[in-house]
Amino acid sequence: METKIIAVCGKGGVGKTSFSAMLARVLIDDGVRPLLLIDADPAGGLTMVTGEQAISSLAAVRDRLIESARRKKTRHVANQLDYLLFESLVERPGYSLLAMGHSAEKGCFCPANQLLRGAIDKLSRAFMVVLIDAEAGIEQINRDVTRDVDHIISIVDGSRQSLQTARLIKQMVDGIAVSVISNRLDEKSLGVFSDEINVLRSVPENKTLKRFNREGQSLLELPPDNEAVESVRCIARAIGLIPKYKE
Repeated sequence: METKIIAVCGKGGVGKTSFSAMLARVLIDDGVRPLLLIDADPAGGLTMVTGEQAISSLAAVRDRLIESARRKKTRHVANQLDYLLFESLVERPGYSLLAMGHSAEKGCFCPANQLLRGAIDKLSRAFMVVLIDAEAGIEQINRDVTRDVDHIISIVDGSRQSLQTARLIKQMVDGIAVSVISNRLDEKSLGVFSDEINVLRSVPENKTLKRFNREGQSLLELPPDNEAVESVRCIARAIGLIPKYKE
């Protein structure tokens, strides 16, 4: 089985997390199994919008590795890395979830990062699709999550900042497909915006989605015929995550 790794990126506040959750919903509905969701935002946005509460994060695993290195017991903890990783893996019907979390440690701890990244790469190979809700820049994925991203979905919202971020993401990657998706843009604004960057498709403003976010309801429970979910389903078809036509 060849794993497909998808990263959702963009400037903060453009709607990456909501898009990631809706894309997860579409993949689950279409029977894409096994599916791994990675919440790479230290704030834990994807964890919250999928209805999860406090869960063990990979940052805690990293902190244990660092603490062990300080006590010169790195080998002991490294031998337990697979166990620690699976301890952080939340398994639900239809998907699994890993949360990066926020490390309490400060500074650069490259050996711990490399060890953890290698373990995540190994784990990812057991899944058909890995969907990453990333921070603003693709460099975070290269540094902390995985090196083998197949497709980047860059979210823009009509602001100059989001446009610049999308351009930077395209410049920073080499040999990786990038699809630009606009979020919450009306047709007039989208027309002006599309003159400056090629937008694959737009996700419309949606009252039900806003209500779910406001009330803290899991976005995986959005109605399947919701307009925003339907748009995301079309995007999933366009980039080959689900078949264009089902029997």
